[in-house]
Amino acid sequence: MNTCDVFCYGEIGVDNIIQSDSLPSPENAVFPKSDSYHLGGAAANTAVWLAAMGVKVRLCGNAIGRDAYGEQIIEKLNRYPALDCSLVEQRQDVTTPFTRAIVTPDGERSFLIFWYPQAPKIPLTREMLAGANYLALDLYGGPERAAAAQLAHDAGLATAIGDVIWPEHPVLPYTSIATNSGPYIRQNFPGVDVRQHARRLQSISKGIVITTDGPHQVHAVDAQGCGFIIQPPKVEAVDATGAGDAFRSGLLYGLSLGLDLPHSLSWAVAAGSLKVRSLGAATTLPEFYEIESLANSLQAQPEEE
Repeated sequence: MNTCDVFCYGEIGVDNIIQSDSLPSPENAVFPKSDSYHLGGAAANTAVWLAAMGVKVRLCGNAIGRDAYGEQIIEKLNRYPALDCSLVEQRQDVTTPFTRAIVTPDGERSFLIFWYPQAPKIPLTREMLAGANYLALDLYGGPERAAAAQLAHDAGLATAIGDVIWPEHPVLPYTSIATNSGPYIRQNFPGVDVRQHARRLQSISKGIVITTDGPHQVHAVDAQGCGFIIQPPKVEAVDATGAGDAFRSGLLYGLSLGLDLPHSLSWAVAAGSLKVRSLGAATTLPEFYEIESLANSLQAQPEEE
């Protein structure tokens, strides 16, 4: 295996992006405007974004098939020299997971997910993590996710985990950096103040808790309990698929350079904002100078008490 700074563990698959003016409903057919196929899965998306920014990254998660989708995935991953995909397993008896995402004109998406639960998960070992400083983890799996978080935490890695929104979640004590979605929190905790909820989570994890909120302010609490806010720029949203993965990649890019949390937030917001301009989670990536320029134009501010 090649050396890496970030280990991405989780979903690997294909996204079928279907653009439509509206969602179907009983007795109401819709007529899609486009239908395209892209690399998908939170772990794969994050790995590609990081590799494109020059970060050495290793990828592992569910097995994929020796089918057409599986071959597409390997071909796309192999385009990035900084991405070590030697742990990505192809198996003859596996159907490659895929997602059909219906994307409406506001950039929002609705998912139909196939074969992820059935795909075998590759157990993470300490040897696989050798040399890594960060574990980027999604929770869209089973007990192997909690085991991976604890293993990485005990091995001294910082863990960056998405959608750790439940205070009683077994992964939360092993979460160094939580990147959560405000709408997802409100969906599961109606009426909650997402900033107070973030501070409740931080009191348990003792790490960083970041809450994104679409075009609205991003809120972050650092390991010392200090709060920060940053306003994303206005962009025309085409497809929000993978925006959280791009955000997490920008954040880890900044942190891996040794930047503090406020400056790393600028990179996170820049990557996430630029992602939503195009179809697919990691298909049409912005040039590095675009991310850098936008990041340099943004500034996180201390949260007012």
